[in-house]
Amino acid sequence: MNRWMEAILVFGPVLLPFIAMPLLWRRMKRVRDEAYRAREAERPEPQWQETIDTRDGLRIVRDQQTNEELIKLGDRASHSHWPISDP
Repeated sequence: MNRWMEAILVFGPVLLPFIAMPLLWRRMKRVRDEAYRAREAERPEPQWQETIDTRDGLRIVRDQQTNEELIKLGDRASHSHWPISDP
């Protein structure tokens, strides 16, 4: 019994990070994804309109239109699954 206690005291601290870190990493990823989803829902849409007068006397009006595909591409890059990826 005494040998078992010695083995636990020696190998326990060595094995603890290998057991705890994957669990903590998964929890951190889940909490971070929930925070990003909540932030996306709260993101207000800024309204603006830009008017440009040309030399010909024409007036060009450009409205604010977000490029959702570009936003999702950047969002996907910021949510990388390195070094541990969950299926």
